[in-house]
Amino acid sequence: MEKGAQVWAVDRDGDDAWILCEVLSKTDTELKLQQIDKDSNVFARSRVDAKPAAGANDEVMETRYEGVELANAKLSEADRAEGRDGDLITLPHLHEPAILHAIHERFTYGKIYTWTGPVLIAVNPFQRLPLYTNEILENYRQEGLLRSQNLGNPSGEQLEPHVYSIADRSYRQMMSERRTSQSILISGESGAGKTESTKIVMLYLTTLGSSHHNVKQDEALAGGTSSARAPLNEMSIMERVLQSNPILEAFGNARTLRNDNSSRFGKFIELGFSGGSLL
Repeated sequence: MEKGAQVWAVDRDGDDAWILCEVLSKTDTELKLQQIDKDSNVFARSRVDAKPAAGANDEVMETRYEGVELANAKLSEADRAEGRDGDLITLPHLHEPAILHAIHERFTYGKIYTWTGPVLIAVNPFQRLPLYTNEILENYRQEGLLRSQNLGNPSGEQLEPHVYSIADRSYRQMMSERRTSQSILISGESGAGKTESTKIVMLYLTTLGSSHHNVKQDEALAGGTSSARAPLNEMSIMERVLQSNPILEAFGNARTLRNDNSSRFGKFIELGFSGGSLL
């Protein structure tokens, strides 16, 4: 943390959790910082006990300052176009402010999904986004099929992080030679979008597990208009599974500070597939 370096500092006086600052000076006991977007906000942070640097032995000590973390370099538009912001694992400095900033930056570009290794982080956009169309679903299905056959994407382009990817990976591993059962855990605070994410995962899995891939319900699940419901005896298994969700929701919802219709219970949904990969 030398002079001129950009760092994140805990915001003790404002409403933000962290603020981006520049190091003005450094002594043996403290750092003097200036907030990037507010030049009048100049303050100092004391040095704390050193600790072993990440990935190093006990002899390599890292100097730490109270409530201060190094900031990552800003990505260029070209880097974003190549998808280099899609996985938090690629960040040189991975800590709370870096994670929050990276997710916020993607959110401002309309990208609500971000990988952190094999885990997918989803941010509720609180608006309708065209992320769940038949065309997008088919792109992830095709990519998953090629990946399962150890074939790359013919276009060479990497698909954006998406909940479809989570569902597809589970499906492909389940249908591999080992036939291993899979579990998908969807968690988050009230209003985070757990119920909607569950419906989207079910849509994808039931689509792949049906005898055809012409799905009419995707736009309805994503907030579009739904077609008239067919009689129960004419519904496919896929349609019956997707329409079971309102029954589960009827067991108990309540209003919270962040959600007018929050599920007040945990749900366990099990889908069975035949050896021929059919639901």
